[in-house]
Amino acid sequence: MGRTIICLKCKSTFDESVLENRENPNICPVCGASLVDGEEEHSDWIMWYYYGFKNSMSGSLRDKPIDLKTFGDTYYLIKEFKAPPKGKDGNCDAAKAELRKYVPDAFAAPKSAPKVQCPYCFSTQVQMVPKKFSLLTGFATNGYNRVCVRCQRKF
Repeated sequence: MGRTIICLKCKSTFDESVLENRENPNICPVCGASLVDGEEEHSDWIMWYYYGFKNSMSGSLRDKPIDLKTFGDTYYLIKEFKAPPKGKDGNCDAAKAELRKYVPDAFAAPKSAPKVQCPYCFSTQVQMVPKKFSLLTGFATNGYNRVCVRCQRKF
């Protein structure tokens, strides 16, 4: 039985023999932080906060935390992570790229739903059929009906 090692970031404790079998024994197996004092890979990186809106599927990336006691009915915290600061032009593309390592679908374009679907069977196979002529509505009608190919209903 060897020494007991404590991670300064997550406060986890390990036996030294557990770390000897790892590829890099200087990295915490729980949180990935460095176990060696003063060794930080990206010392210029800042803390970023990725929040979600409770009433929608969109998110907000900020370099300053939001007070969730005050705005907890609007926001919730998804991920807190370290990334490079904003660029000289004010964009945070490097932070978004770092966030995608943890949350792959962050800031992805929303998947668009099909524009037309049957209200009865929800099929997207819809065909446009011209309206038929009748004496009551007139001989020349320019309207079209949508007909579902699957259930054959007009809507």
